[in-house]
Amino acid sequence: MASVAKFDTWQAADGTNVARFSGGALQTWDGAAWGAPTPGAAVISGTTGSPTVTSGTVIAGTTYDIYQFTGSGSITVGTAGFAELLVIGAGASGGHGWGGGGGAGGFVPITSAYLPAGSLTVTVGAGGAAPVKDSNEGKLGSNGNASRIGDFYSPGGGGGGALAFNSSGSVYGAAGQNGASGGGGGGRNTGTNPAGGLGFSPLGNNGGTTSTASSGSGGGGASAVGAGTSSSTTGGAGGNGSASSITGASVTYAGGGGGRGGSTGGAGGSGGGGAGASSGGSGTSGTANTGGGGGGSDTLGPGAGGSGIVIVRVAV
Repeated sequence: MASVAKFDTWQAADGTNVARFSGGALQTWDGAAWGAPTPGAAVISGTTGSPTVTSGTVIAGTTYDIYQFTGSGSITVGTAGFAELLVIGAGASGGHGWGGGGGAGGFVPITSAYLPAGSLTVTVGAGGAAPVKDSNEGKLGSNGNASRIGDFYSPGGGGGGALAFNSSGSVYGAAGQNGASGGGGGGRNTGTNPAGGLGFSPLGNNGGTTSTASSGSGGGGASAVGAGTSSSTTGGAGGNGSASSITGASVTYAGGGGGRGGSTGGAGGSGGGGAGASSGGSGTSGTANTGGGGGGSDTLGPGAGGSGIVIVRVAV
């Protein structure tokens, strides 16, 4: 029986090289050199979790199917290949008691993600829960939870800082927590200036640092650090988020939460960040499915973090 290697080069009708076997391995011609075949677009054959599916969307001359997961589920890849992804981690809650704003969830866009055949887990991270009010009024914000699809992850944001009580009952300012974007520092009473939590570039940014009593700083956002504050009356603004056009329309995600202010709460960052409270008020929660951080508060509760989102776009 003749070996296929004797007839190892295929050509198009015009004589252009197309493919060949070399050493038993299939290679393709890219116009300049032979190489391993490049997989095409992934083929999606099913989902669970009821994502919003938009089929046949034409963007810049290419037709796509788009899957938006606002809750956890799975996606089944019938044929392995490439897809575009946007994975947004969940935002953190603001701090309670001269609270800093919550940090935004991670902003992770991937233009050429290889998806293997089979069922891939999709997890949409839950926003950090607002701490429950008690007589101390000094609780750090809760971190946001990670989102993922398969092996692609995006971490949650870091909780906002707040007044903390030591064993003798004294109060001092507490730093924001680390996360994809860091939480804003809580209001300063004594000691050093409460720093913002650290963010992780390029997923997010640091929270702001506080150098005053009565106000908290803003949580970090995907494209900007949270604003610090030296004003006892005005909280720091949350850092702005980043825009994505993966769905065909520009949408901004992952804004940081604003800090509590003595008379004016800090604004939430663009991309779902919640505003900080003024004296005696409540912080605003981050917007669901944006990864926005929650606003810090004083006597009433801070805002919870906004949940994340996972978006998959495949060419068809």
